Amino acid sequence: MGPSDALAPRLFATRGHLAIGLALMSLLVVGGGLWPFGPDAPVGRWFAVAGLLAALAALTPVLPRRPWTMPVTLAVGLLGAGVLLASCVTAEGLVVLSLGVITAAQLAAYAFPARDAALLLGLALAVMTYGMVAAPLPFHAMTWAVVTIMAVASTSLLGYVTNRLRQHATTDDLTGALTRGALLQRLAGHLQDAQRTGTALAVVSADVDDFKTVNDTRGHLAGDEVLASLVTSWRASLGPRACIGRVGGDEFVVVLPGRDRAAAERWVAGARAGCAQPWSAGIAVAGRTDTTRDLLDRADVALYAAKASRRSGRRAPRDAPVTP
Repeated sequence: MGPSDALAPRLFATRGHLAIGLALMSLLVVGGGLWPFGPDAPVGRWFAVAGLLAALAALTPVLPRRPWTMPVTLAVGLLGAGVLLASCVTAEGLVVLSLGVITAAQLAAYAFPARDAALLLGLALAVMTYGMVAAPLPFHAMTWAVVTIMAVASTSLLGYVTNRLRQHATTDDLTGALTRGALLQRLAGHLQDAQRTGTALAVVSADVDDFKTVNDTRGHLAGDEVLASLVTSWRASLGPRACIGRVGGDEFVVVLPGRDRAAAERWVAGARAGCAQPWSAGIAVAGRTDTTRDLLDRADVALYAAKASRRSGRRAPRDAPVTP
């Protein structure tokens, strides 16, 4: 296989996307302070919120790399928008800021997993509701209803389409395993976590024995059924954090977070016992300085050794030691 870390696609928005979005919001808010919607507009608040958004934009690239970092950053920006909404003195300002909040919710639908996007949409609706009620303007229920419906409809539609496209890009149609690119990204995340926390991580490279013979003697549809049933069987014995990726015709990679070599060997033995079709496997465990390519290369070497030993009848050598 030999894939590079750089081949893994960005399935969700990067920190750069969020930083650019926050910076643009900051500039727009500065514009609102320089050219206020009314003579009584609290210009100081506009500049204060612009400073908050600019600070968030600057901090986004250097904040800790945790799953919650970017959603929380956007949530803080939404709270800043709520402060401005509550201080609007004109209907124009209220509408413009509401559109900004809707845009932030749409960014969440595009950028983040569905659960995070739903939470941020709920926060956006709460911010708009609070701002419209607290603003020193007459509250019009119809205006609130229209803005709320627009926010929910547009954000939900964008999230649905984005998630469908993301699923299509990350899931192998035949087997339901991850695609190569999605696997690389998941593996990179698990490797980063393992190296940061010192926990174990094992990778299993596997392929079907004599798969060409299956296709030639039983037909390609039968071969497809073998691959699909194999992934189904493997998945039944995996934990929630483990993942399977299809990286070639009959080649798969199984990522086993929290498992050392002995645990990975036990999983392989148990998974083999539950499959009618024989398959070979090579195991690699993560070291402190490994990249995803290092892991996959070693797993491939172990797989090829296992296949060679199967043909010769000798026991395959174990994977080379890794840095403790």
